[in-house]
Amino acid sequence: MDSSPRTFIKLDSSETQPIHLQIYHRFKAAIESNLLNDGDRIPSTRTLASELNVARGTVESAYAMLLGEGVFISKGQSGTYVSTLLRKPAAKKLRTVVPPVAKQPVSQTADIELAKSVSPIYLPGCPAFDAFPRKIWSRLSGNRVRAMSAEEMRLKEPQGYEPLRQSIAAYLRLARGVVCEPEQVFITNGYQGALDFLSKVFKFYGENIWMEDPGFLLAAMLLKDLGANIIRVPIDEQGLIVSAGVDKCLDAKLAIVTPSHHSPLGLPLSAARRIELLQWASANDSWIIEDDYDGEFRYSGYPLPSLKSLDQYDRVIYAGSFSKTIFPALKIGYIVVPSGLVDICNEKAAIYQRGFTITSQMVVNDFITEGHFSRHLKKMRDLYAHRRELASKALMDVFEDKIQISSHKNGMHFVASLDHQYSDTEVCSSFNKLGYGIYPISKWTIDPKYNGLLIGFSNVPNKKVAEEMAIKLKNSFIIE
Repeated sequence: MDSSPRTFIKLDSSETQPIHLQIYHRFKAAIESNLLNDGDRIPSTRTLASELNVARGTVESAYAMLLGEGVFISKGQSGTYVSTLLRKPAAKKLRTVVPPVAKQPVSQTADIELAKSVSPIYLPGCPAFDAFPRKIWSRLSGNRVRAMSAEEMRLKEPQGYEPLRQSIAAYLRLARGVVCEPEQVFITNGYQGALDFLSKVFKFYGENIWMEDPGFLLAAMLLKDLGANIIRVPIDEQGLIVSAGVDKCLDAKLAIVTPSHHSPLGLPLSAARRIELLQWASANDSWIIEDDYDGEFRYSGYPLPSLKSLDQYDRVIYAGSFSKTIFPALKIGYIVVPSGLVDICNEKAAIYQRGFTITSQMVVNDFITEGHFSRHLKKMRDLYAHRRELASKALMDVFEDKIQISSHKNGMHFVASLDHQYSDTEVCSSFNKLGYGIYPISKWTIDPKYNGLLIGFSNVPNKKVAEEMAIKLKNSFIIE
């Protein structure tokens, strides 16, 4: 790096953002403005903390976020560098030939795109970057790279790194009640990678697939792009209304559900509905994909058992991911398939699952087997419960009875319902111009009754920031 970080990291004590977030944003701005270039070496946390006269832990928190997003890369003892993968070279101008495609509704991608430098505060689905055990992760990563054998360097396991699949099977048995063998576990490129892989197994094109309404927006977009016919099934206080799905399409090929923590409303699927759903799948030779996102994070009582743990008919494909429990840039997910699907999944994996990096899988496995994963989850449950209380109380104090916060104490976000005199899309658009990233719930549904904001709380660090954020949000629209 040619210039001192003091030239672009100007800390402002009057700013509402915590110091570690100021450092985080200053670095990203420096990269975007070319003050920092690809491959530039970044000062050590000790050096930068000394230059800025802040605690070293504050700098480490900022670096952890930048490393987690892939903005920085760590090269062990040689230091930390700006990633060389951030910028793509300008493409040559060529005549573009657009292939004919079937007519579809206008893409909703723009509705979920956010600025690259969006603050993680209030951003749904982001783990607490400031609380990630970066030193442990760095040590495990360094150890793995130094100890890799020639065999491991050339290793390609389409199903995923076998020791990791063994660790996942053992973890799911204890934590989620999923009884499975490692042979049933397949590593994927995150949750969307799991859906893409399963589309090769089931050939989604032209198939009827149940989805909850509201339901996970990115999953709906992916399924539509794969040619599936999405059957929107409404929910109520007990979750997916199975009878409504039967009325709409009895013989659907698949149902995709979030039974432990509905996406995005947060409510669980009731025990009666779980049994009803399993019986429907068995009677109609259908399959269920259980997206168990945020299943580990429940702040009152014990985590609910997975739907897969009740699956006496062997019709449930369990899908999980380390994006929320470790960090999103890791992009490691997994599925547990019924024994009857193992052979065809092996065949498809041999064709389509050959591009995974083995090193990250090894580090995740070490993180689990050495006990760091379970300790980290316990710490995050306590931290998120506290931060949820901070964020929700601040909003209720500022808005009084003008918004309603969902009562489900789980996951990493909550829904703030709005009166229909306000447009959730307009509120989000106004607020996100300040550099934040909340989502309007109306974009996740075809039912006009839903009007509210998806607000993350896992990166709300303290009471002061919680109160300042609530005021900023209120200022994004006028409440009479």
